[in-house]
Amino acid sequence: MPIVPHNPKQPPVFDAPGPKSASILHKDVGALFKAGYTPKAPFKELSVFSRKLSFLLGAGVPIKTALSIVSEQMPGRGLRKLLPGLASKVEQGESFSAAIQGTGAFPAFFCGFIGIGEATATLPQVLEQLAGFYDDRAQTRDELTAALVYPIVVSIMMLGVIMLAVVFVLPGYSRIFAATGTPLPALTRNLMQVSDFFVANMMLVVGVLFALPVIVIVMARSARGREVIAAVELWIPLARMGVNFRLAQSLQLLLSAGLPVSRALPLVEDVMHNIHVRRDLSKISAQMGAGKSFWEILSQVKYIDPLLVGMAKVGEESGLMPHAMEKCRDYCAHAYKQAIRRFSKLVEPIITLVLGVGLGIIMLAVILPTFELATVM
Repeated sequence: MPIVPHNPKQPPVFDAPGPKSASILHKDVGALFKAGYTPKAPFKELSVFSRKLSFLLGAGVPIKTALSIVSEQMPGRGLRKLLPGLASKVEQGESFSAAIQGTGAFPAFFCGFIGIGEATATLPQVLEQLAGFYDDRAQTRDELTAALVYPIVVSIMMLGVIMLAVVFVLPGYSRIFAATGTPLPALTRNLMQVSDFFVANMMLVVGVLFALPVIVIVMARSARGREVIAAVELWIPLARMGVNFRLAQSLQLLLSAGLPVSRALPLVEDVMHNIHVRRDLSKISAQMGAGKSFWEILSQVKYIDPLLVGMAKVGEESGLMPHAMEKCRDYCAHAYKQAIRRFSKLVEPIITLVLGVGLGIIMLAVILPTFELATVM
């Protein structure tokens, strides 16, 4: 990723955008139905938009014309509908960063970095960096999603087979053994009790299955639910690696544009969706304002990788913090993607083994009565 040239003696004058954006799952349920509510643009669209606009501006096309051209070439519907309005606001004299911030579709991190590009007259280079940043984030998210989809699909299919066997197959054996007066094996008898419960309470079971996702989503959107989910997430090694990767990645991008760490951290908060991480970054900003060094404060945060702390120390002492964060970003990206691949390879056999054992128990419950019946007859 190219580094934007900048004179460190003249730091850009930039005020961080207003309130921090949040994931759509963290909005109030009613907010989804309010008039004028605009969901955040996906990473893929942000990457395409940034790269196309960077190319046009680098070729000398005025930004108003460039926005009109890009609006006709955007693959998605979300940003395509907003771009004509953006071009109109810019034509009326509004700054590009203020115009995109007013749409509500762009993350605060994106708006803030665009403001840096406008202040330093390096908007094409800044847009190219943003394109690489969001393209990398989209790729990482796709890899993580792909690692989770297969185990989830396999689990649902296997549980469906088990449910069919319990609800429809075992009751038939019960009627046959009742007619012959032969006692059922203990395993089959116990599973029959489970089967009888599901059959007798079918509507209740179906209602719970439909209500459970809604309850989980509502709890996840509540303040207490977000606190619990954020705390659990930081206990998961793969999630902690993702936090360190996003921190190093976003810090490198902002520092390479000339922002000091104290000014970059408020924007980095927008990239972090974990509320505990956002809160810790806010505390770090406050402590740096009191004169403490960044690496010393960072070392007190338990989930931060020691390598990130060490590189921050080297960067502060040498005055080469952007370079140090670039090396740290590369390391964290490699480690995080390797961990995703290992997770994908490890979770598949584990789920197959667990569900295979469950299915084997069901098959034994079906086969054992057959042998008993053959013996009696």
